[in-house]
Amino acid sequence: MATIAAPEDLPLGISLPPGNPHGVSVHLPKWADTVGWASREPRVLNAMKTGYPRFFIPRVVDRLAMQLLDMQQRSAGETGDREKGTTKLAIVLDSVGHAQACRKTLPAWSDPASKRFSAADIGVYVVSWEGRITPVEAVDGVPGDGDIESAVTVGNEDIVLVTYPAELAAEAKAFWQHTGFGISSRRATHWLEHAPFLSTAPPDPGSMPAPAEIARQAEQARSTLKSRIAAGQSSAEDNLEVSPSDVFLFPTGMTAIAEIAAAIKSLRRATPDNPYRVAVFGFLYVDTYKVLHRVLGFEPTLFHATADAITALEAMLNPSAPSPTIPQCSTTAPATATMMKFDAIFTEFPGNPLLQAPDLARLRALATRHAIPLVVDDTVGTHAALRLLAACDVACTSLTKMFSGACDVMGGAAVLNPRGWGYATLKGALERLEHREGGGGGGSGNGGRRTGERNWFWADVVRMEANSRDFAARVRAASGNAARVADMLRRSGCVREVFYPQGSPTQAMYDRFRREGGGYGFLLSVRFAAPARAVAFYDALDVAKGPSLGTNFTLCCAYTLLAHYRELEWAAEYGVVEDLVRISVGLEEWAWLEERVGRALRAAEGVVVSEGPESAA
Repeated sequence: MATIAAPEDLPLGISLPPGNPHGVSVHLPKWADTVGWASREPRVLNAMKTGYPRFFIPRVVDRLAMQLLDMQQRSAGETGDREKGTTKLAIVLDSVGHAQACRKTLPAWSDPASKRFSAADIGVYVVSWEGRITPVEAVDGVPGDGDIESAVTVGNEDIVLVTYPAELAAEAKAFWQHTGFGISSRRATHWLEHAPFLSTAPPDPGSMPAPAEIARQAEQARSTLKSRIAAGQSSAEDNLEVSPSDVFLFPTGMTAIAEIAAAIKSLRRATPDNPYRVAVFGFLYVDTYKVLHRVLGFEPTLFHATADAITALEAMLNPSAPSPTIPQCSTTAPATATMMKFDAIFTEFPGNPLLQAPDLARLRALATRHAIPLVVDDTVGTHAALRLLAACDVACTSLTKMFSGACDVMGGAAVLNPRGWGYATLKGALERLEHREGGGGGGSGNGGRRTGERNWFWADVVRMEANSRDFAARVRAASGNAARVADMLRRSGCVREVFYPQGSPTQAMYDRFRREGGGYGFLLSVRFAAPARAVAFYDALDVAKGPSLGTNFTLCCAYTLLAHYRELEWAAEYGVVEDLVRISVGLEEWAWLEERVGRALRAAEGVVVSEGPESAA
């Protein structure tokens, strides 16, 4: 339950947790630092030692990619002006299937007017532990790894190098961010330090466990995680018992969402009259929307998390039924009754960052009536506090967050409701995708593991299992602290609104699924009466500050600037205003938190604002 004793002493750009080479957050102590990061200000970029691993490719991963790129170019006899820099860049992904998706995507995202790049400009190479670099030809569709002989030893599985023209750097970075398909810092470090063709130091037999011991640890950790998650998602009250075989593990939470969506997409072929469509209900996490739309090609319809929006969705699904005039529910959903078919409904419970709880029971009834799979992201709510799986078909979770808590490992999970719509169909589709990616599911080098599990590096799996042993206790402790912080903020005259499930307009929706003894979560957001007060509060709040949530230590961020800097007006349409402050409350002693939050509130209250109505920009 490690917290940070003196976060006010941490410099800009240091890893969170401090000194951890695999930390998944980075310290942005001042509001101006967040603006500088979002606007790519050199002062901030030069200070960044690390960052959230999907937003900031870990430096060790980039170093590995550049070394492999150099080897690939030399082996292929490719030349370039090395003094001026190569014309190619590279990233390292976890499977051939994901790399082929990248190969297809990058040219499609480039400037369509120029038509300068095609799939032929994107190289895909399987790199073996021994240093063999094998090119993979571009073909239609997204092939798997069945023709690649993977290393048998756990931890030494092949990785995949994707090379691309430097002009596509922004597109490659976006693909890395949206999908979570990149390798982890632990895996890159393992390769650089131990792969025989990369390591410059003589082998040290005592530096790593024996291969058999690694395999034993990894398998035990995977099995324990699946059993732990299955037990946590089960609910005696709902007569729902989840098997470990219903739990699918992935290297990141976004990979879990991407693979579930890909499995749903595989259930039918799209036609010009019936494209792939998804209903996105509520203000979902930015990369959920983007992986559905930009990577997987779903046509999304966005709905606010309101009763009127559900009415609008009902009318779209069954426009012949009597209904009142359909309210305008989003910027993309039509305001008139038009028959639409959806392949899935995606939502969060509660939503991030406004902590709204949608009417999940009504959504569930609607999805069941029209045979549409309902996918719920329960990362913020957690299965320790809420019984959500019985009310949906799939629960997706970022294990990176409170499930781990330590902020030093990435992971994700998707859990199927054994009584949900199309359970056998969805499970079969997921397993077919795993078979495609893994060359037969249990074939050479797979050891019987599903591909998502195989792609999740063994040391990350072991770390996740250790971190998550006290998950439920940490959720209770952080939730208790968060409720008290929310009360403090609501009592301040300079606060316009606190977004927290307890005391919110949607608390009744939340309570319907709250477990006995479950709290209202560790996450809250606050909107101040004036933007200047938000800045003063943020700057004076002496806690860790940066991206991510669900950390054992309190972590604050200027959420909208981090996640939606280039779409501020669009985010504001959903109430996610530019000066929103989000706080993930941790496990610190209450006296420590109370003093720091109180001091920051006094700083905000002391700000002199201009005459006239105060309003947040």
